[in-house]
Amino acid sequence: MRFFTKNKSGLLILDLAVSLTVIWFLIWIFGGVIGTLAQNSREVALRYQLNNFRMLIVLYKELKGHYPEDLKVLIQSSHRLSNADEIIFNEKFLGSLEQDEHGTPLDAFSNRLYYDSWKGVVGSTTKGYENW
Repeated sequence: MRFFTKNKSGLLILDLAVSLTVIWFLIWIFGGVIGTLAQNSREVALRYQLNNFRMLIVLYKELKGHYPEDLKVLIQSSHRLSNADEIIFNEKFLGSLEQDEHGTPLDAFSNRLYYDSWKGVVGSTTKGYENW
């Protein structure tokens, strides 16, 4: 039988097949675990991102008396409590946010955030996370 004979390198073909099967199985198991961890981390990041934007929108309304026109206003401007006070946050604070080519902030899944300037509501456009 050829399956049980050694080839020139000294390995049995059956040994090679078993080894490749074990390696494939481990990759399959760990790939699933890593995918789940990545999904969970994006969900946590989205939750914090939406919470931060919602707090900034409330702060903006308290300082200016109205909701910002769009989310780019929060990213591109500095805000003070009064003329004599220090800056609360500035564009560098939000500068690390991922943005699309138009400067609109993206969520943790790299989709645009939606914003209703009449209600001051911000949310994700990622399918399945619209109601977060």
